[in-house]
Amino acid sequence: MWLLAAALASAAGLAPARGRFLVAERDLRDPNFAETVVLLADYGTEGAMGLIVNWPTAAPLGHLDPAFEGAEGAEDRLWVGGPVAREVVLMLLRSERDLTGARRVFDDVHLSLSRELLEAVLAGRIEVDDYRLYSGYAGWSPGQLDGELAAGGWRVAPGDADLVFHRDPDGVWPELIRRGEVKWTGRGGGDAVSAGAAPSGRAAAAR
Repeated sequence: MWLLAAALASAAGLAPARGRFLVAERDLRDPNFAETVVLLADYGTEGAMGLIVNWPTAAPLGHLDPAFEGAEGAEDRLWVGGPVAREVVLMLLRSERDLTGARRVFDDVHLSLSRELLEAVLAGRIEVDDYRLYSGYAGWSPGQLDGELAAGGWRVAPGDADLVFHRDPDGVWPELIRRGEVKWTGRGGGDAVSAGAAPSGRAAAAR
């Protein structure tokens, strides 16, 4: 099933893989994923796992367990990573160098579940170019994501580190939808989030 789905997706466009985006199609109504962009951190015969990158919350990092060193008083926001294990805190970091306790997902983007690394970054003992903390993650059992792809619930897009850490999360989903439509109609491309793209409203609701 996994090989068949990957082959079909490859024939139609990009196949799902670590470091690529899942972009929710316009008619995906699941409230956990409507108008979301998921960065795939794992994909294979054992299933898939990723983080939603365009769903900020209004909660500051200070809402983390006060036992987390550096979290108290931090003004950065927590992000919703997905509906699975919302009590788990994960971190995406941007760094050219390898980081102990983190795994490179693609380019300079790393994923970590290490509390030691999280606290070192929050406390300023380790410098990175950017980071975000996520509550929970998106997970699929073997074959589940393949079925959703076959049903047309998602499109696959190349990973883009600038979009993972973009300061306008409302514009990320519309921009990737636009890029996909431009690709299929052959009218050219674009790399920046379009100022005129219709916002998804998730970030606005979080403010």
